[in-house]
Amino acid sequence: MEKEKKTTRKKLKLKKKNVLFFFLFLVFLFSVYQITSFFLDAHKNDKETKDVVDAATKIEVQVDEDGNEQEIFTVDFNKLKQMNSDTIGWIRTNAGNISYPVVHTSDNEYYLTHSFNKKNNQLGAIFMDYRNSSWENKNVVVFGHNASDKSMFGLLRNVFNKGYFDDEKNHYIEVFDCDHHTYTYEIFSYYAIEAEEYYITTDFSSDQEFLDFLNTIKKRSYKNFNLSLNATDRIITLSTCNGSGNTNRRTVIHAKLVEEN
Repeated sequence: MEKEKKTTRKKLKLKKKNVLFFFLFLVFLFSVYQITSFFLDAHKNDKETKDVVDAATKIEVQVDEDGNEQEIFTVDFNKLKQMNSDTIGWIRTNAGNISYPVVHTSDNEYYLTHSFNKKNNQLGAIFMDYRNSSWENKNVVVFGHNASDKSMFGLLRNVFNKGYFDDEKNHYIEVFDCDHHTYTYEIFSYYAIEAEEYYITTDFSSDQEFLDFLNTIKKRSYKNFNLSLNATDRIITLSTCNGSGNTNRRTVIHAKLVEEN
């Protein structure tokens, strides 16, 4: 009898080990699938972005009277609109490390999982908040994934690097719209925060409400940029995840419109 009990216990232990092994094997397979899927999407996204950049943008170097070189960046929005009618502009940091078309649709979900060419892709696209109507709004909110390969808004993590803002070029964000206007914004605040609705507020009932909003987000900044703000200003807000996985924290950058052409 005792021998039979020992045999039964051994079988149960073996069965548990097999079940555990099978479960771990499934977890392993799922992890491999996730990693492979990400890199495939990253490769597709990278190629698509390069095709869009090559087809619709041009960089020319002009030399002024003093011999100084100036980089002139232009966008062919007719071509972009043919590729995707949701195109509303192009965003580019002055340091050139972020340069993407911006799309706009009726929600903030679609372009989280679809590329500029409207193909399923977990890296998504750079998109304007659906509640914004144009670049003329008081607070234009632009979203993008914090991709681990540093594409999309992945390079925004660099703002937390020591000395990042020592380079003057890193203070500016450029936006080009479909009506051939160019907007230059200067950063006045950056921080990490738990996901919330406040910093992506797009509608303000009064100048005082907007000014209170500006003062709040300015105080949150990890650095004092000594940039004055008033109720007549217009700003852009960039938002992406802070960290990897299903993090609930956000990296936020606010910049004030300082030039419009």
